[in-house]
Amino acid sequence: MALKKVEQVKADKGFKIWDLIVYGAILLIVVVLFIAIFAVRDTSPFKGVRVVLANEVVYEYDFENGKQVSCNFDVVEITEDDESHIDLKVRYGDDGYNCIRINKSGSVKMTDADCDKRDCVYSPEVKDNNGVIYCSPHRLKIIPYDFDMDNGNIIM
Repeated sequence: MALKKVEQVKADKGFKIWDLIVYGAILLIVVVLFIAIFAVRDTSPFKGVRVVLANEVVYEYDFENGKQVSCNFDVVEITEDDESHIDLKVRYGDDGYNCIRINKSGSVKMTDADCDKRDCVYSPEVKDNNGVIYCSPHRLKIIPYDFDMDNGNIIM
C-alpha cells in the first residue's frame, strides 16, 4: 500500500490549480495593501506644528510665516532660536522634560527626554502631514496642523 501511495505522489503535479488561485489571491491582497498604505499618503509639507501636553496646546509654530504662533511659557522654555532652528524644552511636572528641535525648513524632531524608555527620542523626524511623535509617560504629542486624528486620540 505504501509503495502505491509513493507512486501516486510522484505522478502528481507540484501545484494544483487551487494552489495557484490561493497564491494569486494572497499576492493581490499584498499589492493592494502596499498601494493603500504608501501610495495614498499625504506627503505634502506641513504648514505648522503643534506641541500638545496633556491635551492642551502649549506651543505652535507656523512654517509658512516662519514664526511662533503661541507659546505657554509656564511649561515651554525656548533654549535656542537662530535662523535655522528653534530648540524647546517642555517641562512636565517638577522633574520631567522633553527637548524638541524645530527646523525652520519644515521638520520636527524630539532630541531628548527623561522618560524611562525614551521611545519618543528614537521616533523618526516628522517632515510631512503623516508624522507624529508621542511621548506616552509625559502625555506629550507633536503633531502637524493638518494631521488627521480621530477625536484627538492617539492610541498606542
